[in-house]
Amino acid sequence: MARRSGQIKDTWKDKKWYNVYAPDMFGKQSLGEIVSNDPKNIVGRVMMTSLRDLTGDFSKTHIKLYFRVNEVQGENAYTEFKQHELLRSYIRSQTRRNNTKLDNIIDLRTKDDEKLRVTITAIAPRRMQRSQSDAVNALVRTHIKDAASQMDMVPLIQELILGKITSDIYRKSKKIYPIRRIEVVKIKRL
Repeated sequence: MARRSGQIKDTWKDKKWYNVYAPDMFGKQSLGEIVSNDPKNIVGRVMMTSLRDLTGDFSKTHIKLYFRVNEVQGENAYTEFKQHELLRSYIRSQTRRNNTKLDNIIDLRTKDDEKLRVTITAIAPRRMQRSQSDAVNALVRTHIKDAASQMDMVPLIQELILGKITSDIYRKSKKIYPIRRIEVVKIKRL
């Protein structure tokens, strides 16, 4: 006959809730709560939110932001920027049949010596010739590398997410070919 073991300890009662906050570049807004029995277990966890949740702008629902917890003080956990990404469904909705989609994956080094990998997509309403697509790709690469070399990481990420740099590229690329849209698809901190 099997013996019944001792009483099982409920570990859920030992756990605490920790408030998670976004970095300074996003106004230290609350991202939510994490539960853990040890604050050391929280460091390294990744929280995902949309830009709409941080800004309240419903037109930014398709932008996902990832933050990594890097510090815990008391019952508050503070994060750093990890990654930015557009929803795949949004990217698919922008491309149509007979469009040209130009993808550029660029490794950047900012003024404060941070490394970023940025994916930028340019979408044209019709098929482009090879020379035109090469010219647009070269314009995107040179403009983004120049901007990164002159800026620190935080303002560069803010301008990429809010679209200031892509609007400059859009205006310049209109002279080469009538581009319909230029989007920063992904920013990853290396």
